[in-house]
Amino acid sequence: MTAVGFIRAIPRTMLRLYAMGIVLISLPIFAQKPIQLPEVNSDTLSTLDFPEVSIPTSAYGPGERLEYTFRYGFVHAAEAQIELKAAGRGPNGPQWLIDARGRSTGTFSWFFKVDDRYRTTIDAATGYPLHFIRDVQEGGYTIDQDYRFDWSTQSVRTLTSKRGKPLKKHVFQLPGPTHDMISSIFALRNLDFDNLQVGDTAKVPLFMDEEWLELEVVYRGKVEQKVNGEKWPCLLFHPVIQTGRIWRNPDDLSVFISDDANHIPLLAKSNILFGTVQMELTHASGLRNPSSRRD
Repeated sequence: MTAVGFIRAIPRTMLRLYAMGIVLISLPIFAQKPIQLPEVNSDTLSTLDFPEVSIPTSAYGPGERLEYTFRYGFVHAAEAQIELKAAGRGPNGPQWLIDARGRSTGTFSWFFKVDDRYRTTIDAATGYPLHFIRDVQEGGYTIDQDYRFDWSTQSVRTLTSKRGKPLKKHVFQLPGPTHDMISSIFALRNLDFDNLQVGDTAKVPLFMDEEWLELEVVYRGKVEQKVNGEKWPCLLFHPVIQTGRIWRNPDDLSVFISDDANHIPLLAKSNILFGTVQMELTHASGLRNPSSRRD
């Protein structure tokens, strides 16, 4: 990667820290190689029961709003907001809409403007995605994706449009219950944290860019971390990444989640070859459960 290409990737990388479940989707970082799923004819798919999952109490609910700032070193480079809203009732029960948006700011926006929006409608009871929409504008690059998950056939219909290229339509058979780029981070928030041991790896199946893989994060224990000037009891995780191109060490990407029933992503720090990229929570409202923040 050239120096210019690396610099231009920084704001895009930061904006996606949250939208992708606190991982950097614009780069080939996953330790697990993505699997290309076979295309299928929707008329030949068998009908299945809606997937079930046991979530005693969800960590989130409608009305939640989280705001983040992103820095490269000491430079404020971008900001993001994510909101959770009620979205009516579907054939299997209540549905919720997660709406996430990230924009470059200041100098970064001047030389590489980024305006990304991700929306996913999920089944409220299970957290599984029903309809995912991605609208990305990054410099001169644009991509629009529309994924409709059909759990009665365990499949996903995809529409992908890129500037200057024809519309692509596909139907893929999924190997099992799977998340999209946004619902994956909310699935991580509903993990059984009480039974995690230091060194344990949690996995979330993920469908992204017409490929399937497992998002993996390693639990490193409880710590106290200052976030936006306030102290928080946190759970520390390291997403499993590939070293060499951007990172020197496997622990160069750290994610701090609130050690309470909300499990909010509070801080993500990435030590890269040319500095540090950081995402930090600046505002949280409408939380479903009491906060662990210390005054």
